[in-house]
Amino acid sequence: MKGTYWRLILILIFQLHLQAALCDNEFNNVCNSVPKPQPPARQYDFIYFVQQWQLSVCNLRSCLKPARQVFSIHGLWPASYSRKTQCNCGSEFVPKKISDLVDKLNVEWPSMIHEDNTEYWKNEWDSHGICSEAVLPQHAYFDAALKLKQKYSLVDILSQKDIYASGNVYSKVSITDAIKTATGHSPQIQCNLYKEIPLLTQIFLCLDYNATKIIECPPSKRCQYQDLMIPYSLFNT
Repeated sequence: MKGTYWRLILILIFQLHLQAALCDNEFNNVCNSVPKPQPPARQYDFIYFVQQWQLSVCNLRSCLKPARQVFSIHGLWPASYSRKTQCNCGSEFVPKKISDLVDKLNVEWPSMIHEDNTEYWKNEWDSHGICSEAVLPQHAYFDAALKLKQKYSLVDILSQKDIYASGNVYSKVSITDAIKTATGHSPQIQCNLYKEIPLLTQIFLCLDYNATKIIECPPSKRCQYQDLMIPYSLFNT
């Protein structure tokens, strides 16, 4: 009698274990059938840090502010290798978030064709900054540009290879090589014609996805001329 009783107990325990195993297996099957959330696709591959030569800009169009012999920031632009970068949603520009940077931004990132620098910064954020917001929120975005400008002073970099804003003409190759020597990577050069004279207008440095280091820029067609001038004054004055 006692033996029968214990056999029944053992059978019951076995059945309970079997049922639990089947339930676990069924649960795992259900779990495996539910699609796992995927990380969001990257909206860009790298970032352009763009600096413009003020005197070239103001020789090519009317400026509302005096042009200086400096490169100033044009923007920090997320970009892609094989597609157009489009970012249509993100946080709106809030001037208060960069209030501690305004004095530096007015010097290093001025608008040459608009009176209001704040509106210019808003346009840059709305057009480009929101693409990298996950990595560079608004304050970090503008602060990163200021730090990059300080770290990569193009006037100093070019002067190390005897390239100055002197009215002389320099080869695009020599300008590119001077920057590559200093940064380890080739930039992109943009030029525009002023009465048959190709002017150096902008230099693009390329940064990695997180804007932490310089990388090689992809080939570009921003300048089709081989010899460029870096103007030291406005031609019509």
